[in-house]
Amino acid sequence: SPADKYDHHETGVNSRLDTLQAAVLQVKLQAFAASELEAVNQVAEQYTKCLASCGGIVTPAVPDGFVSSWAQYTVLLPDSGKRAEVQQLRERGIPTMIYYPKGLHQQPVYRAMAASDERFPHTMEAVSRVLSLPMHPYMTADCVRQAAEALLRCMD
Repeated sequence: SPADKYDHHETGVNSRLDTLQAAVLQVKLQAFAASELEAVNQVAEQYTKCLASCGGIVTPAVPDGFVSSWAQYTVLLPDSGKRAEVQQLRERGIPTMIYYPKGLHQQPVYRAMAASDERFPHTMEAVSRVLSLPMHPYMTADCVRQAAEALLRCMD
């Protein structure tokens, strides 16, 4: 079920590639290393600039001298209620997503640790407030602006 999508019952790595996938990936990595990496960093920079005017949104940051491959552009919203409101952007064609619905200590694989939520207040706060915006190297500046402006309208 979708609710179980983010439940992890074993530790490990996702490293399964057959020969054909490896060959395609080798070519893809060469292209990604140049143009796609630059493109996702431009998209992230556009998001950050568009959202800078809203003091209630915390945007991700990359330290000077580094770049990110930007698997997601995840923002921290003021509270869980605001996140629920913003998630309704999906109904308007802006695919937001919650990729981090629970803390690592809440995963079934770590159940034996019996770690209570109270021990991880920052984690619990973050998982109730984070939301990922659409992110890929082929996003146009207009798409970024539309997503950011829709988010900002929800913040009013």
